[in-house]
Amino acid sequence: MTKIVLATLGSHGDIYPFIALGKALQGRGFDVVVATSGHYRPMFENAGLDFAAIGPDEAELVRRLNVSPREFVRNVLSDDFFVVRLAQDLLAENVRDLMPVVAGADLVVGHHIAYAAQLAAELHDIPHVHVLLAPSLLMSPDDPPLITSERLGPAPFARAPGPVGRVWNRILVATFRAAFRPMTKRARRARAELGLPRSRAIPFLDAGGARAVLGLYSPLLTQGPSGAIAVGATFHDGGAAALDPRIEAFLQDGPAPVVLTLGSFAALGGAEVLRHGVAAARALGRRALVIAGRDDARFIRAPKGPDLLVWGYAPHSAVFSRAAVILHHGGAGTGVQALRAGRPQLIAPFFVDQPDNAARIARLGVARVLPKAQFTPERATEELRALLEQPDYALRAQQVAEQVRGEDGARVAADVIENLLQPK
Repeated sequence: MTKIVLATLGSHGDIYPFIALGKALQGRGFDVVVATSGHYRPMFENAGLDFAAIGPDEAELVRRLNVSPREFVRNVLSDDFFVVRLAQDLLAENVRDLMPVVAGADLVVGHHIAYAAQLAAELHDIPHVHVLLAPSLLMSPDDPPLITSERLGPAPFARAPGPVGRVWNRILVATFRAAFRPMTKRARRARAELGLPRSRAIPFLDAGGARAVLGLYSPLLTQGPSGAIAVGATFHDGGAAALDPRIEAFLQDGPAPVVLTLGSFAALGGAEVLRHGVAAARALGRRALVIAGRDDARFIRAPKGPDLLVWGYAPHSAVFSRAAVILHHGGAGTGVQALRAGRPQLIAPFFVDQPDNAARIARLGVARVLPKAQFTPERATEELRALLEQPDYALRAQQVAEQVRGEDGARVAADVIENLLQPK
């Protein structure tokens, strides 16, 4: 049986697409093994996928770093390059763990941050496929990403560029690549120490000789030639089970609420955004359902009342379609579930690809963006009011949802992978 190893790292938004892809490949008769942090073993095994743990799990990682989970999240959210440095800290260990998993495989399919999977594949002389979960890393001159920092603001890319604008964007892309390359020095050194040939590809950014690049996101988020690799969104989020009766009762007990979530990760660093969002909903006479991830009411500190339910976890696919407005952080997985639900969105991006995801969703006419640094109860109230009172947002959200619901990125990606493995 043909063996395929899938490798990913990150939070739920980086995990769920690989469950969807793994199931699609498994359904075609492939022997699929997924490699990632042991923290996610139950999710993959419950989906019927073989699992291999690589690197430290979440508890061991924070122990090694000598920080609490909340401190770890604050470190990640305050430094866009923390994850790249951490991935290099763990690179040798992850390669070591992956070597026996990859042995005998016919193909390795890796998340862009799982550079160890590419190295293990090359060491075994096995072809690999590069996976992107958001379009920002394409750095397309035709459809440039929104790269921003609190100190410098957004990068001055030309939007909807003509010929001159594309030249300018290429110069900026080259500048960003040149600035990022030194940050991957340890990864490139590790490659050399493993005896692999030198490569001009930049770790964690480039595909590095991959047989294919797959964009597991909606082509609606891209413009121009860069959309060619977008195979469509995936929607797995464990939402097949019935909602907890207390959530169901809240949803049925009044008009559609504002649903607030910061995903499985950012919630640990976003209690203030959730608290301000609840205050904004209440200022407009709206109920609020907060899906707080691993956060809880102690940190949100919103006054209790029958118009508010704070809950630890509920599948986005089960609650978003019952919202009046969805307030979220712009994570790739959360954003596509919101698009699929067909509801207006208020997006409060935090870091890395989230500002770019937010801008692309807003470009579709279904959302407004209020960055975390500007997120006050007063501003949030203004933005929510616009989303609720201007009918174009709801109309456009329904139109976009009809298109997104027709996507099946896992199936299309499985088509590409199956074709790659056909005898030539």
